[in-house]
Amino acid sequence: MHQHFHDHDVQNAHDIAAETQAAPPLHVHQHKTSSRTALLLILGSSPMVEGIPAFFAAGKYGFGVIGVMAIVFAISTIATYVLLCVYSTASLQRVSFGRFERYGEVLSGAFIALVGVAFWLFPVL
Repeated sequence: MHQHFHDHDVQNAHDIAAETQAAPPLHVHQHKTSSRTALLLILGSSPMVEGIPAFFAAGKYGFGVIGVMAIVFAISTIATYVLLCVYSTASLQRVSFGRFERYGEVLSGAFIALVGVAFWLFPVL
């Protein structure tokens, strides 16, 4: 739970007076997403969670160091993904999936339909 200011509507209106204009009252409420969940989503979406403290620590040395770190991180990440994709593709060329190759579109379509039916039968609220 936390407090902050927000616009008023019919449900949360209050009397307007000189003192409320100078210091409007705070409204206490709880959001659907907790701070812990938001932090997990932020950190989980980063490709290098363990590098975040290094960027914060480099902040005291200025934007130049952070910029160099970001460039090195970007180059190393892109190079890693490119090399991984190239060698994975080369390795997969040597593997034969037989019937899965021939009927892959049918199988993927059936899987998507199955997921659709599952969400239709068990809707997410």
